[in-house]
Amino acid sequence: MRIFNIFLTAIVISLQTNAFSQTTDTLINVGTHNLHFRITTGKGMPIVFESGAGNDGSVWDEVIALLREQIDVPLIAYDRAGFGKSEIDTIQVNISNEVKDLQTGLRKLDMGSEYFLVAHSLGGNYAMKFISVAPSHVKGAVFIDVVSPYFMTEERATYTRNLFISNLEEIKNESLGFYYLVLNYENTSQVMRDVSSTIKTPLTVIASDKTPFEGHERKLFLDGLKQFSMDRKNRKYIHVENADHYVFYDHPELVVREIINLYNKVNKGKIVDKL
Repeated sequence: MRIFNIFLTAIVISLQTNAFSQTTDTLINVGTHNLHFRITTGKGMPIVFESGAGNDGSVWDEVIALLREQIDVPLIAYDRAGFGKSEIDTIQVNISNEVKDLQTGLRKLDMGSEYFLVAHSLGGNYAMKFISVAPSHVKGAVFIDVVSPYFMTEERATYTRNLFISNLEEIKNESLGFYYLVLNYENTSQVMRDVSSTIKTPLTVIASDKTPFEGHERKLFLDGLKQFSMDRKNRKYIHVENADHYVFYDHPELVVREIINLYNKVNKGKIVDKL
C-alpha cells in the first residue's frame, strides 16, 4: 500500500508540473520561410527571448527552466533566420524584415498582442527595432550585455564587420545565418542607432563584468551601456561582477529575478506566481 501511495503521489506531482511546463516545438511559416519556435505554455503576457549573435534559442534553456518554476506565463524562445532549425530567406534578410517575420510568427501563435522581451548582446538591436515599430505592444524588456548606440558607432561597426571579411566563405559554409549577420552588420547597427532614442519602454539593463571586448574597448562598452540606461528614468542599471558576457550562464538566478521583478511591475500590477 505504501508503494502504491508513493506511486500515486509521483503521478499527481508529475501532472501538476506538466500543467505548467508543457513545451511545444513548432515551425511557423512567416511568408518566404519557416521560423522555429519553442513555447512553454502559461497564462498572460508572453516573455519573448532574443538571442545574441551566432546563437539560437537554446541558449535560454536554463533561464526558461528556472522561470517556469516560478511564474506561470508563456515563455517563447525562437531561432533567428539561418540559425538552429529556422530557415532563411537569403534575398530579403535584414534586421527590419527579420523583426517583421518575428512579429508575424508571434501573431500566428495567437498568444495576445502584448509582449515582454528579454534580449542578449546583438539581440538587443532586434529588440530595439521590435519596440520601435510596436511600442504599445511591448510593456517591458530586460537587456543583458546588449550593444548600445554609444558604443557601436558607424566606425566601430565597419571595423567589426571587417574582422570577418577574410573568412566569409568559410563562415558561409558553416552558417548562413552568421554569414548574412556579418554582411548586414553595418546596417543592423545603423538601425539600432536610429531607433534607440525613440524607446520609452521600461527597461532593466544588466551589464557583465567581462564584456565581449577587452582593455579600453571593455570600458567603452560598459560606459556606453550605462549611459544608455541613464537616458530615461524608467531604466534600471545593474552591473554584475564576476560575470562573463553570458551573464545568464554565470548568474541565472539574478537574471530570472530581474525578469520577474520588471515583468510584475509592468504587468498592470498583477503578480503572476505559480501556486
